[in-house]
Formats: sequence, structure tokens, C-alpha cells
Amino acid sequence: MSIIRGVCVAAFAVVLTACASKGEDYFGAQDLPPLVFPAGQETRQVKPLFPIPPTTAAAPAEWPKKFDVPRPRPLAEGADVPAANVPAQPSGSERPELSLDGNGYSVLTIRGDFNAIWDNLEQALKAAGVKVEDRDQGLGQYYLSLADTDGKKATYQLRVTRGQSAYTLTLQKDDDTLASQEMTRTLFESIVARWPGDKP
Repeated sequence: MSIIRGVCVAAFAVVLTACASKGEDYFGAQDLPPLVFPAGQETRQVKPLFPIPPTTAAAPAEWPKKFDVPRPRPLAEGADVPAANVPAQPSGSERPELSLDGNGYSVLTIRGDFNAIWDNLEQALKAAGVKVEDRDQGLGQYYLSLADTDGKKATYQLRVTRGQSAYTLTLQKDDDTLASQEMTRTLFESIVARWPGDKP
């Protein structure tokens, strides 16, 4: 019994020594004398790489307890502000533009508010007679029933993706496959021709 107890105590002692921390050993470090250059050695004064400039600000005790952020000055009514300096607020959507992406596939580019684009796209699809099987505005996808090149009906995904300055529409057969170039171009030309709003 005493042998087992001795082995347990020894194992416990070994485990405890492994838990020791060396993090505060610098408190017991010895101070060394300053470095002395050998006689005849050329020395130069070291300048700080990033010197700290003197401050003229008030001491922290004199700082106010609360800082009020200054409000921007309002524009005077009737002020002559150039139109180029006033950013446009997108409230609707512009007409879609048919273009090619970097791989040469047709894409539809539309600038404007997503909700307006979504509504106008639905109206254009309805006017083109395209059957919408389902839609998911959160994912930005329409599920369309379109005829394949062999005449069979299949479900395609029309995706609305946000870009840097505009939204891009792509037609896909599934998550990984783009629809044929001919089918995509035909659908996009039909959408552009029936887009609500002023005709170009």
C-alpha cells in the first residue's frame, strides 16, 4: 500500500513541476553593467528612429470628461452646389445592359436599388411569357422553366449577384453549370426589350 502511495506522490510531484510558469522570472534577473566599448573603437550616438515630438496639449487631468463631436455644417438653401458634388441616391433602377463577362458569356448588368431591380425583373419576365416556377429574393434567384435546345422543359436559375457598382444577372442550368450562350442571349434580349420604364 505504501508503494502505491509513494508512486502517486512522485507522479503528482512530476506533474506539478511541469505546471511551473517561467513568466515572472525576469523579476529575479540580475542587472548587468552598461556596455563598455574597447579602447580605440569608434562610437556614434544612436538617434531614435521615430522621435516623439514635444506636446503642447493640456495634461490629461485638464481634459474634458466628455467630447462633443462637431456636427457638419448644413448646406445653405439655394446654395450653388455643382451637381457633380452631390451623390445620386439610387431609388429605382436603370435600364439593363447586355454585355459579356471575362469568359465571353452573356451577362445582364443593371445599376440601381435591388428591390426595384427585383420588381422590374419580375415584370419583364411576365411580359416575356417566361414561366417562373419559384423565386428567392434572399438568395437573389429566380427558378425559370425554359425549353432546352432539344425542346424539353427544364428548370434554370436566373441569379442576381451584387457587383462593385451594379448587379449582374446570369443564367445557370444548375449551381455549377452556365446555360448555353444562345439561350442566355435570347432570354436577356427579351428582358431588355420588355424592361419597365422609358424605352431607350
